[in-house]
Amino acid sequence: MKQKIKNFFRDFFIYFFNTPVFPSLVLICSVFMLAVTADEPVRAKYSYQISALQYARSTSFPVYSAELTTESAETTATAEIPVCDTVPYYTEPVTETETTTTAITTVPETTTFCTNTSTASATTAEISYQPPVYDYNSLVSAFSPNYSYYLDRMVVVGDSIASGFNVCGYIPYEHNLAQESMAIWNMYNYGFDIGGGYMGVLEAAAYAYSPLYYVSIGMNDIFGMTPNEYAWEMRSIVEYIQAYVPTATIVVGAITPVSAYNYYTTNDVLIEFNNALEWVINDMADSHVIYFNANDALCDHSTMTLSWDFAGEDGLHLNAGAYNHLLNCLFNYLDMTPALEQMQKHEESLWSDWW
Repeated sequence: MKQKIKNFFRDFFIYFFNTPVFPSLVLICSVFMLAVTADEPVRAKYSYQISALQYARSTSFPVYSAELTTESAETTATAEIPVCDTVPYYTEPVTETETTTTAITTVPETTTFCTNTSTASATTAEISYQPPVYDYNSLVSAFSPNYSYYLDRMVVVGDSIASGFNVCGYIPYEHNLAQESMAIWNMYNYGFDIGGGYMGVLEAAAYAYSPLYYVSIGMNDIFGMTPNEYAWEMRSIVEYIQAYVPTATIVVGAITPVSAYNYYTTNDVLIEFNNALEWVINDMADSHVIYFNANDALCDHSTMTLSWDFAGEDGLHLNAGAYNHLLNCLFNYLDMTPALEQMQKHEESLWSDWW
């Protein structure tokens, strides 16, 4: 009996592979089934009709936080949109996109604070937080009185550019969750031991339980993702950290600019990715999640490239002075937000849990 079975399979495979029609049919059917059954990247929990990519393509540089209003099927409210009476708007005109389920109104921000405001009504999901307008020329002119407080607590998550905060001596090893060549698409291949044993980067971020995180990653993702995909993946990183450290303040840093002579990419590409990131992060309307335009802080606005004062040898990475400049801009900006109060409450909660 066994010999008959062996002979059957032997004769079958000889006949199968000697006839080219059958292997071809199997290959075609396999490809067809793969195409039919493959899952599509659907974000069911987000009902927006406008994508971050559309926002990025409609926004010029430099970009300041645009105010977006959306209408959902479940909740509506009336939002007050500040309109400057004394300071002219940026040259980008107001644009509106309407669909049957979503209404989007984009109002370009001014480069200075509004002194007078009027109101405009829009049907929208309630917006609980709006980021402040900022000007880096003013932010770098002063030294934040909370500089040491922020720096001593900041945990950095990101790529080789983000790792420069540790390499240049600004943050300790235990606060560094950044590494060369790390990207969103491969970040789960990296691990860190910051005192609790070897674990993945996001698990380590949760373990750190810091009051302040700085997340900056993406230079290694621009060839494998669209700006829209990149922005939503960054938001998923933020949401992961929030799930484990709900009282933390999470700063999302824009991809930094590159020099004109660099070999890797162009600033036009980076700006499109950053614009999408800004929209998606600010859309969270959460004071615990802050978009920080690191690109604008390091950019030479006369050339729209990385300032030579901050450029590394390859025109892609940053020198030590760039990190000092970034920290000064960042911490002065945080002083304009609820970050300090939120961080203090975070630490107070740790003490109350301890006792």
